Formats: sequence, C-alpha cells, structure tokens
Amino acid sequence: MLDVANRPMPKPEMFAAHRAKTLAELRKRKLEGVVLIYGFPEPTRAHCDFEPVFRQESCFYWLTGVNEADCAYFLDIETGKEILFYPDIPQAYIIWFGELATIDDIKKKYGFEDVRLMPKIQETLAEYKLKKIHTLPETCILKGYDALLDKNEFIDVVGELRQIKDDDEMVLIQYACDVNSFAVRDTFKKVHPKMWEHQVEANLIKHYVDYYCRCFAFSTIVCSGENCSILHYHHNNKFIEDGELILIDTGCEYNCYAADNTRTIPANGKFSPDQRAVYQAVLDCHNYVVAHAKPGVFWPDLAYDSAKVMAAGLLKLGLFQNGTVDEIVDAGALAVFYPHGLGHGMGIDCHEIAGWPRGTCRGKKPHHSFVRFGRTLEKGVVITNEPGCYFIRPSYNAAFADPEKSKYINKEVCERLRKTVGGVRIEDDLLITEDGCKVLSNIPKEIDEIEAFMAKKE
Repeated sequence: MLDVANRPMPKPEMFAAHRAKTLAELRKRKLEGVVLIYGFPEPTRAHCDFEPVFRQESCFYWLTGVNEADCAYFLDIETGKEILFYPDIPQAYIIWFGELATIDDIKKKYGFEDVRLMPKIQETLAEYKLKKIHTLPETCILKGYDALLDKNEFIDVVGELRQIKDDDEMVLIQYACDVNSFAVRDTFKKVHPKMWEHQVEANLIKHYVDYYCRCFAFSTIVCSGENCSILHYHHNNKFIEDGELILIDTGCEYNCYAADNTRTIPANGKFSPDQRAVYQAVLDCHNYVVAHAKPGVFWPDLAYDSAKVMAAGLLKLGLFQNGTVDEIVDAGALAVFYPHGLGHGMGIDCHEIAGWPRGTCRGKKPHHSFVRFGRTLEKGVVITNEPGCYFIRPSYNAAFADPEKSKYINKEVCERLRKTVGGVRIEDDLLITEDGCKVLSNIPKEIDEIEAFMAKKE
C-alpha cells in the first residue's frame, strides 16, 4: 500500500531551478525583452457556476509551481526581475472560498519575492521600454501589445528544457507511476466476464482519488472484444463477454505530472491460443525496446527496429505471408495493424511537448514517420514504450485493395483475429538512465505472470 499521508510534495526550489534554466537559455539565445505568460482561468461549465477540478497550464506550472487559476508570470530577461501576478479576489468571496491568502502568504508559498495583483499588469509593463513580449501561443490575453508579442521562441525554449527531468520531478513522476501501477494491479484481480467496461474504469478512478490524484493524464480507455481495435475508445459502455480481451489504457496525474500505462488482459483470466500469439508478438517488441533504449539511440530507429520483432511474431502466426520481415515492414503491411508511434515523451503532460525539435523533418519509412518523439535518447528523458497490434476493419480492407500490401497479408487469418483478439497494446513508462533505462511501472505483463496474478481473485 502507498502512504498517502507521506506522499512527496513539490518544492518551490524545483520551480525556481526551472526558471533559472529558462532565463539562462533565453540569454544564450540572445533573446530580448520580457516574458509574460498566463496560467489558465477558472473553468466553469457554460450557463452555470459549476467548477471542475482545476488543472494548471503545463508550462506555467513547470515554471512557477502555482496550481491556482487566473495568475500570470513576468520576467525581465535583461535584469532577471521576476513577478508573480495573483488574482484580486473580492473579500466578499470568503463565503465560497474560505479565508483569502495575503500577498505575504503567496510569497512564502511559492517562493517569489515580488507578488502583485493581476490588475497591476498594465501598470508594470508601462515601467519598461518594451522591445518584445515573449508569451505562450494559447493563453495570452494581453491587449494593445500585438506588435510586440512573440508566441514562438518561449515555448520552444521551455519545450527543450522540459525534455530532461530533474531528480525532484522524477520523485513526482514515480509517485504517479506507483499509484497507477497499484490501481491497475488491483483491477486485474477484480475484472471478470459479465461486467461493464465503465465498472473497470470506476475501480481505477477510485484508487486515483484515494491517493490524491484527482486529475487524470487523459480519459481512461477500457475496451473489450472488437472494441480493442479502436485506439482512443472512450465510450467504456460495452458489456464484457467471456473469452474477450480487455484493453486498459489509463493514467493518473499527480501535481500535474503524468503516468501512462496500458495492459491487455483476458476477461476470464486465460489467453486463448490466438490471443496468446498476438500478445506475445507485441510483448517481444515491447521487451526489445526495454533492452535497447539507452542514451545515444535515435528513437525513430528503435521504433523501426522493434517493429521488425513484432512482424516476425505475426509472420510466425500466419497473419503475414509471402515475404521476409524486412519486406513486410518496408511495404507498410505491418503498419496496417500497428498504425501509431512506439511512444511519446511524458512528464508534466502525458504527451510531452516538443517531441520533434523545431525544424526537423520526419522520416518517410513506416514506423519512422509517425513516431511522436524524433530525438536521440538522453539520460533523464521519460518516454512511453507502447507497441500495439489492432485488427481495424477499414484499415485492412484498404490494404487488401493495395497490391503492394495485400500480397503479404493472409485475409482469412486477419478476419479471424479481428473476432478472437480485436487488439493488443502494452505500455510502460521508461526513464533513460546512464547506460540503459528503468521501467517506472510495476504491473504484470508476461503472459504466465498475468494469468497467475488474475487467478488471485478478490
């Protein structure tokens, strides 16, 4: 069991270090002017005053640690002067919000020497002979300064810096991964045929909230049977039948830092021969990545090489025919069944920004072109490893009409696997270390391990 009372807390020093690195990089690039970025406003549902759980804009939180609505951050690049702007909340609001924080409270909580109220932004800008205002593309609400706004450079700077996680960030990410692992392991013991997909989802969410992960990295995917072929299935409303696979793609979020795991398990606790064969092909690909991910490896190359491992397993099964593994992969036949990238950067967003450096071009060969992370791995990168195989009827029907692909695909086996398997995905989060990688998750994924674990029903 996790100790929620002693869960790790984010430190103001971590965010101060992020701001220091950002300032150094801004100066290194010889950027001039000031930075002014806004956090998210308080969300409300249209035509009513319902307030969802607030979740801060990611870059703003990464820099400030402020997970409160309607704030802004100012930085003078030349002098390093920083200001946190905080909402001017009327005293009458104490009946809804409780006792309001003072300026001194905010300074102490977030580690800023200068905190001002939001209405002071225009007055503050008037103190500077502005050459340029660097801001974020989506959240800037500043009026009257359009000619000075630069919405490209700052997000590029922060996107690059967010790629490498520091030790304090890893403590938060590991906690999220621990909570996610616990929730998924517990769910293994509770699933069975004749329950609903949303009931599986409910068990996961219960554990997230139990361990103070009230925001989710994304909407939980729980699909069964042929629904497992829908990559981002969110209905979660099907009745789970005996003999079907259940694909669970889920991620909690702790202080804005994400976890992201997928497991595919048999509803009745036992893989059928077809399910076992497809699962093993995906698992072999997944395990190849774990064995080869390390600093200096270009991620798209690893995606391409590992795809061949999956193709070999599916060739052995009989899904592919009339060619070698290289021919099957290079013709795009595997991509019919594995139509997404190997993984994505992860951190303060589930899909970390700047997966491809600005100005780079994606490769053209299959399993190069659609990866979301086009970088060479470095120590401190956190990335997901999530190969999958899906039997998507419109996709393979289109492939049957393409002679360059169809000659490698056994149509009869393909149709059978759509019914008996649907789809398989296996996903873990990896931290790139000095000479390899560390799997941050602790969830069974070997076939015999899953079956033994599921046999321990509660």
